[in-house]
Amino acid sequence: MRKEIFMKEQQLIVVYKRVSSAAQSLELQDAAARRYLESHDLAGNEDFIIYLSDYDVSATKLKMSQRPKLMELIRLIQEGKVKTVIGYKRDRFARNFYEFVDITKIFIKHGVEVIYTASNEPPFRNKLALEAFYGMFGQIEGENIRSRTDDARKQFPSSIFGFKRIKEEGKVRFLIDENRRDMVVTLFNDFSNVSDEEQFIEFLLIRRKGLTKPEKLLRLLTNPFYSAHYESKNGYQLLPHVEPMISLDLFLAVKTQFDKFISYYQEKLQKVNTIYSTTPLCGECNSVMKHRNENPLDTGYFVCSDNHRRVAISAEEFNDLLIQTILDHVQSISIYQAEKIIIKRIIAENKRLEREQKKAVSEYLDASLTVSTLDKKNKPLIPKYLDKIKELKERHNSIGQDLLALKELSDDIKNVKQLIQLNYNISQQELQKLIELLVDKALVFETHVQIVLYLSAFRKDVDVS
Repeated sequence: MRKEIFMKEQQLIVVYKRVSSAAQSLELQDAAARRYLESHDLAGNEDFIIYLSDYDVSATKLKMSQRPKLMELIRLIQEGKVKTVIGYKRDRFARNFYEFVDITKIFIKHGVEVIYTASNEPPFRNKLALEAFYGMFGQIEGENIRSRTDDARKQFPSSIFGFKRIKEEGKVRFLIDENRRDMVVTLFNDFSNVSDEEQFIEFLLIRRKGLTKPEKLLRLLTNPFYSAHYESKNGYQLLPHVEPMISLDLFLAVKTQFDKFISYYQEKLQKVNTIYSTTPLCGECNSVMKHRNENPLDTGYFVCSDNHRRVAISAEEFNDLLIQTILDHVQSISIYQAEKIIIKRIIAENKRLEREQKKAVSEYLDASLTVSTLDKKNKPLIPKYLDKIKELKERHNSIGQDLLALKELSDDIKNVKQLIQLNYNISQQELQKLIELLVDKALVFETHVQIVLYLSAFRKDVDVS
């Protein structure tokens, strides 16, 4: 009982540490925390000191809620049990600006003393604005770290197909997974003998257990880790902690084949990815249709995502119909008439919104002046005026958004005019833009496709005067 009372009075000191990868060590953070505790005669008081470490946990890849020891620290703070938190630097708690602000708010709200032990880290300030400023630099540094830790990820991946990651006596080794050795070696040998583009594509599309996606297969075949090497600026470097599965010569032979044919694969992939420019709706239930394909190079087809299985269309057929409809529509539009009418409406709406915005500003200033000049007997009216000021501010912001939307609409009209004037000599990118601007929706029925278009009221054969 006496020990419990002592802990409650003292509250806890929590030493929090984090490293992003298995290649990093907590030793530096440990030593800095130990020096601080010893200098304040706290090193022997282990009863109320807790050590929490997130090991191999990236603050740039994982959200705050996915870092278990950080969440334990926050829980202890919110329960009122923590007096002091000791960390090495701010970026140990978070690299995302908004997450760092949230953590800092918790520190300040619960009156936690925060100690940073790195020699070049500014001391914690009990002011959110100043700490947020420091947090901004943490996010920038986090973005830079992605490039600096690339070599570490190449040498010590957290997991890799075909290997078992073993840690012995503090050292990490990678041993061959015998259940997958033959499969991986065969892949490299077979790929090194690919002689043309069609063989390359055929090789990628074969479905293999554990390697069903071509992208995963390509990552495996282009990774020198399987030859116990990693690529640096100075060429290929040996990895003594990795058991080689293939020779470096075989890997280089595979890389030569990869470099020869990869552009062909990417071109085919790009063509497939741009085969359709919008997703149709089922004409029976109006639900968004699902796109299905056998492999990444198959253009596939659309089918109703609900119960109308007979409502289906191939992606290529839908794309052809969409393009032809757009091109025909472009030729039928009297763009000058449309632009004249729409721009006139935009100008009128813009003037109306500007008048409303000026009125809101005037009322806002009047209400603010009234609040600042109220006498003592009218003080109870302050909440009412504050609510009105808040409402006016929100109205002003809303009008501002509407004005911005009108500006964007005006720009879209100009884009449509420019694209239509190009006639049939338009690029794939320009065609995509036209589809975005002119297609309202596309409905697929069992027997036909209905494409609903904007600006249909401005056909050349229609009198709009």
